[in-house]
This record gives sequence, structure tokens and C-alpha cells, in this order.
Amino acid sequence: MSPVIQTLRQEHRNIARLLAALEHQVELVAEAKRPDYELLQDIAAYFCDYLDRCHHPKEDAVFRQLQAKHPQEAQGIANLAQEHRDAAARVHRFRDNIQALFKDQVMPITTLVSAARSFIDAERQHMRMEESAFFPVAEAKLSNEDWQCVESALSHIHDPLFGATVEKNFMALLERLLAWESEYAAG
Repeated sequence: MSPVIQTLRQEHRNIARLLAALEHQVELVAEAKRPDYELLQDIAAYFCDYLDRCHHPKEDAVFRQLQAKHPQEAQGIANLAQEHRDAAARVHRFRDNIQALFKDQVMPITTLVSAARSFIDAERQHMRMEESAFFPVAEAKLSNEDWQCVESALSHIHDPLFGATVEKNFMALLERLLAWESEYAAG
């Protein structure tokens, strides 16, 4: 398996961890219980930053290489770029709703819950598509030379939360996520 695909699969597992924490917090909101609003805000901020800065560029580089070398196979997943744009719009809507809560703006809780659930469901569906259709095609069709081209194009991209070095502005999110996972696993 290509190291790039291994990295993308690990990133999907990390995204799934954040989506699980987000889902739990959103269900607390839906049940009129007190969620960790800072965790909600930090997750939304991370997704706004991370998806477009780190994760999607990697997938886009793989897709461009697949399109260049195997355009017929790439046609089956040609809507990848649009899905990435849609994901960005969804997470920005969700983040805006969280920020409105912090600013004490009047907003129905159902609006926040709906936006969050929509984002969570769409991200999970998107990752399933990539895992079942995109990654296997790329792995089957791209040569070692193709993967080297992709890797060289990605050498400057690093995950600010789950990477080798956690960026300062995401340290609190990592600490909160680990605490939530520990608490959730124990309870």
C-alpha cells in the first residue's frame, strides 16, 4: 500500500474520532443538556482549517495524478473536487452557528443540531466513498513512480493536530479530545 494512502486512511480514522466527539456533543445539545461548547468550537475551527489546508490537497494530488495517467478510471470519481468544496461550505456553516452561540445570538437549537448532523453525516459518507471507490482505484492504477510524484508534491503538508508536531492553536483541542475519549471509554 502506498504511504500516501496509508496517511489518508489514518487521517480518516482521526477525522472519525473528531466526528464521534462532535456527534456526542451535538446530541447533548439536542437533549437540552450542556455540551462542551469550547470543544464544539475547537472541532469546527480545526475542520475549517485542516480539511482545505492539509487533507483535501493530498487527496486532490492523488486524484490529479490518477486523472493524468488513467483518465478513464478517474471519471468514476470526477466529483471529488465538488465534494471537497461542499464539505468546506458545510463546515463553515456549522462553525458560523457555533460562533453565533458564543456571541449569544438568538438561534434555534435545531439549526445548530441540523447543521452539525448534516456535516457529520456528509463527512462520513464522503470518507466511505473515498475508502471504497477512490483509494482502491488509485492503489490499483498508480505506479511507484506516480506515487513518488504525489509524495514530492505533498512534502510540505502536515496535520496541525495529529501530525508529528501539534500546532499551538490546536493543543487545547487535542487535550480536550483525549480527555473526552478517556471519559467516554470509561463511562
